[in-house]
This record gives sequence, structure tokens and C-alpha cells, in this order.
Amino acid sequence: MTAVGDVAPAPTRRRPRPGALIAFGAAGAWLAFVAAHRLLSGRAWWWNLPDLLPPLLFLAVPLALAALVPLARPARAVCAALLATALAVGWPVAGVNPAALWHRPAPAPPGAVTVFAWNTWYWDQLLETGPGGEPIHDPDRLYRFLHAQAADVYLLHEFLYFTPEWDPVPVADVDRLRREFPGFHVAVAGELLTISRFPITLERPLDVRPWLDHEWPDLPPAGSLMPAYHTVKTLRTDLLVDGRVVSFYNSHLHVPVVGLPARSPDTADDGLARHDLRQANYRALAADVADNPHPIVFAGDLNTSPAMRLLRTLPDRLVDATAALDSLYPTSWARYGLPLWRLDWLFTSGDVDVHEYRMVPPGGLSDHSGQLAVVSP
Repeated sequence: MTAVGDVAPAPTRRRPRPGALIAFGAAGAWLAFVAAHRLLSGRAWWWNLPDLLPPLLFLAVPLALAALVPLARPARAVCAALLATALAVGWPVAGVNPAALWHRPAPAPPGAVTVFAWNTWYWDQLLETGPGGEPIHDPDRLYRFLHAQAADVYLLHEFLYFTPEWDPVPVADVDRLRREFPGFHVAVAGELLTISRFPITLERPLDVRPWLDHEWPDLPPAGSLMPAYHTVKTLRTDLLVDGRVVSFYNSHLHVPVVGLPARSPDTADDGLARHDLRQANYRALAADVADNPHPIVFAGDLNTSPAMRLLRTLPDRLVDATAALDSLYPTSWARYGLPLWRLDWLFTSGDVDVHEYRMVPPGGLSDHSGQLAVVSP
């Protein structure tokens, strides 16, 4: 009982526990980062460093932070809600393929087309090295690998060599390529090589320059022996498949580079330039697809992980074939012997069925797996 005239002591305010602050801070910070990534990826060139994060982090981080939820009492429900929201927002960019649990493609009909898309890693330049570390060309291993795929259509990238100064130069022995694939038809644009058992009715390299937001004076660099290497990253070939024209797009997009805009623009290491080039590639493809009445198969090394928004700027007409893969977490790019994440993709128009789709280990010939697919228009 408080005596008359006495003043009741003010209730003491409980300070948040350090554990609760850590839990709330971590959950809130991760949710803010995921929201910023979904907003800025593919839109702001200076977001190129977060764009390179492993996609699986968008699943792993909120699950790991869930261990801190018990520390957040008495508001554990709020902390859990923050993490659940971060998981929901990040799930579409985590690279997970849940369709692998239930999707079973229809069997291939007679006359289905086998397609093999692959980044060859500078053709046969880096397959072996001599005593001093110099590259020794060994095309035999490369051609054995290509023939083992038994494809009707090959969509190959990095059909080139590099000088010690990293200037691209054409592959010299093109005659052997034609000898290795007798009766096949060949189309080349820059580093892109399409080999087809079916006749080629149209070759169309997609030049990115009309779709750029900025002008880059060294695109292509003066004196380049392969100017199309710098300006063409997608080659369309229309093939006559059993009396019907089908368009195959062979694509190898620019690598995103972490770097500030150079005062003297240099597309080799300028972050803004690379961002511009990558966007221009997608725009050029979208414009061509919009005017293309034929069934479409689009495959290649897009240098775009599931976490990058640019992947979702492809035309709605193109359908992602990922569901046909049997992996819950498909990967196509490896470093130091470890499979990391996916950079290689296959899309088709809705009037093309995908009956088989799998990644083919490169056997040490490249840092990218090949994409083998069986399709029918």
C-alpha cells in the first residue's frame, strides 16, 4: 500500500536482450538486402557485385538465421515473419528446381532433334599445357567429346583463341572442323559456331550496337582480328527440319564485370559498359523473337545465374526448359572442381516440346557443362 503523499515508483523499462537485438537485426538486414536485390538487379549497373552472389544463399541464409529466432523473445513471431518473408521473396532467385520431383517429359517422337549447346572454353587452346605452361592444342579430345553427343545441332561458343594479350583471334584449322562433320552445315559469327545436320536457310548475327544506351568508342576495338566477337553474342540460324523451318538461337552473353565506369571507356573492364552490353543483348534477342514466326530453340551460356533479374527479361514467348531437368539444384558452371551454380540455359517457344534435357559433364575440357536436349516442334 502506498501512503498518502508518497509517489509510486515509475515502472522500469526492460532493455532488449542482446540476443534479441542480434536476431532482429540479422533478420531485418537480410530482408532489406533481398528486397533491394529484387529491385536493383539488372537495373542498376553498380549492383553488379551483389548480382554475383551464389543463388543458393537466398535459400540458405534465412534458414540458417532461423536458429536465432528463439533469442528474439518475446517477439519471436515477428522475427520469424521477417525471415519467412525474406525466404518467400528470395525463393524465385535461389535456383531451386522443385519440378524435378514430379515433372516427367513426354517420350520423344520419331524425328525428334538432338541439340547440344556448350561453351568450349577457347575451343582446344587450353586443353593441355607444355613444360613451360604454354597451351598445347589437342583437338582430338575436343572432337571425340563432340561426336560422343551424337547431336543433330551443335550450338557452340568460344570458337576462338586468345593471344597472350587477351586479344581474340579466329581458329585456324576450320578445314578439320568440316572434315569432322561431313554433310553438316556450318554457320559462324564471331565466337559463335552452329553445326547442323539440317540445311541452313537463314544466318542472322544479332548485333548489340543498335540496342545500347551509350556509345562505346572501342566497340569493336581498332585493329581487332575478330570484330564480331565484341558486337555479336547471339547467332540465329533457321534450319529446315523435315520440311519445317525452326529457328535456333546460339548465345554467349558478356560476363558481368565488377568495376567503376572508366574515364576513357573500355568495354573490357568497364562495369557500366558491361551492364549496357548485357542489356542490349537481351533487347536484341527480344526484338528478333518478336518478329520470328517460326518455332524457336534458344540455348547458350548466358553468364546469368538464377539470381540475376536479366534472366526474367526474356520474351514471354520463350519457355524455360528447367522443369525437364532431373536435378533439384541444377548447376552448369564449376571452379576448382566444385559445381557452383547455373549459367547455361535452354528456352523454347511454346510450340516446341522438350523430351529430354540434361547437363553433360565436360570431362576437363571446359569449366561449363554442356546442355543436351531432345526437342520436337
